[in-house]
Amino acid sequence: MNFLSTATCQSETPEIAARIADVIVREAADSDSDAVIELISEVFSEFQGCVLLVDEERPQLREPGSAYRRLGGRFWVAECQGQICGTVALTPTDAPGVARMRKLFISSAARGRGLGSTLCDLVERTASEEMQADMMMLYTDSRFLNAHRLYERRGYKRQPGLVHCADASNSIEYVYTKKL
Repeated sequence: MNFLSTATCQSETPEIAARIADVIVREAADSDSDAVIELISEVFSEFQGCVLLVDEERPQLREPGSAYRRLGGRFWVAECQGQICGTVALTPTDAPGVARMRKLFISSAARGRGLGSTLCDLVERTASEEMQADMMMLYTDSRFLNAHRLYERRGYKRQPGLVHCADASNSIEYVYTKKL
């Protein structure tokens, strides 16, 4: 993969956060909402019982750019040949020095190319540089085995215990953390 640093890409085009071969990573606009929802729905459909109820459980997806900015964070999308093929978000937490990675989703067609790792790099670097975070944390559904492998390869450690969510998917989540 030909990964250009955020600084390099930003000097070329301010809205582009990264490039990987034919993929452009940029900050999400609220107008990306339908494509973001479609991508996450596609990923959820790969897992039995996993459903996306946007209005009831994840209304921030209706305006991903501004909703995450209001939380003090950022939301990015990856475009493959003009179509959104990946997402990731970053928010601060109430704990000093801890930032949270959210919404890392990669379309099945875009997997295996290093995009997930590149989006993790972007979030970790932004958390460190802009939020002065020295720790990342994330929650991940227990069904998302490929995501667990990615996080563990990147140095994230699964914490003891489970989080039982009161959502339509009856999610059971793991908590992962990583020192930056």
